[in-house]
Amino acid sequence: MTNLSLKSINKYHQAALSERYNALHDALTGLKNRQFMLNSMKAKIQADQSFALMLIDLDNFKHINDAFGHLAGDALLKAIATRMQAHTVNGTDLIRLGGDEFAVILPYQQYREINSCIKQLQSSIKKEFLVRGTVVHVQMSIGIACYPTQSSSITELIKCADLAMYEAKERRSSFCYYSSSYQQSTKQHLQLIDQIRNALDNDEFSLHYQPIFSLGSRAVYSVEALLRWQQADGSFISPSLFIPAAEKAGLISAITRQVINKALGQLASWQERELYTRLQINLSAHDLQGNEIIDYLSDQLELFNIDPQLIIIEITESAMMTDIQSAKTAIKALHKLGVTLCVDDFGAGFTSFTMLSDLPIRQIKIDRQYVLEMDSENNNFEIISSIAFLANRIKAHIVIEGIENEFQLNKLKSLDNVLAQGHYLSEPLCVETLENYLLKVEHQLAR
Repeated sequence: MTNLSLKSINKYHQAALSERYNALHDALTGLKNRQFMLNSMKAKIQADQSFALMLIDLDNFKHINDAFGHLAGDALLKAIATRMQAHTVNGTDLIRLGGDEFAVILPYQQYREINSCIKQLQSSIKKEFLVRGTVVHVQMSIGIACYPTQSSSITELIKCADLAMYEAKERRSSFCYYSSSYQQSTKQHLQLIDQIRNALDNDEFSLHYQPIFSLGSRAVYSVEALLRWQQADGSFISPSLFIPAAEKAGLISAITRQVINKALGQLASWQERELYTRLQINLSAHDLQGNEIIDYLSDQLELFNIDPQLIIIEITESAMMTDIQSAKTAIKALHKLGVTLCVDDFGAGFTSFTMLSDLPIRQIKIDRQYVLEMDSENNNFEIISSIAFLANRIKAHIVIEGIENEFQLNKLKSLDNVLAQGHYLSEPLCVETLENYLLKVEHQLAR
């Protein structure tokens, strides 16, 4: 009986230890978890011990998850955790908060200790990972807040580190220390969202149109509708500023609806005046979630009596990779409408020609960086040539955008059957200027 009692006691003791361990550790990676982080921060604050809280987010990890599957993503997270753990010094707590988010609690006396830890973390993932036979490079964004410099409150300290981490993402600078100016930045962000709502209500957005040319002739192949937001003083707020804010606030689909309505209405007006052209419209990743925008586009095509074959819908490569399954469903639904599908910024992410061959993509826009950085000392022209060749093999038009000078234009003229776009050829034009331009080009071609 005594032995049985001792065995029972040991069994319950081990169960209690296991339960306590599980309560404070992450099941996937074995790292400490969020509850451990909160306990550790509380203990250090009570002991008045200086420490740095680092919040870490893996950049574009969702793209990897979508491309290779969640099991491969979990295996990669475990490999990343193992490497980071091996590069942290004793006394440092490495924590997995969930998903692709991690944290580090580092007791320190001098800032150089924090900088050293950051370098070690970056070094841990510098070497590539192998995911299902594919080489993958991983990068991280780190936000740092320090106790007691930034705050003596756990909640506030986490908020400060979080703001710093998002600042690092915005700057693409890999890491940022918290600054009180980030609070002001957040306030300005909220004000911008209110301005966007007012702009939607007051119809303040307008469209400019940038021509896309056939390189082998002087003909305008199509025009791309580009959103503009003019202020009362005549200045413009850049789309690179307000589009991301609209996406985060869930307002981007409302903007897209206005773009579709204005653009198709304008195309109908041109057709009445016998100014015929194709029209390219951009959709965001959010527009691909569900059928709302696709149904709206269908209704507007019918309302303005537009031939769907004149419409080219541009979807960025990154938008496709945000949710591959939703993107595929949306692309097939758009194809059913009869519109042409274009992948924009091709070459900037993970999209492969194997995936494109399974989809009804009929236009590919090469990421402008290949053109902007093209010179005699790199292989960019050869890469562009290869993409153009492969695009033709899957019966897709190729668009080379970002042409800014005569050298780039002359270099690209040697390619067959390509379309071209860029400020050197034509800047985005207001409606009146574009109409005059189209009339002038048609007159020249008729001569």
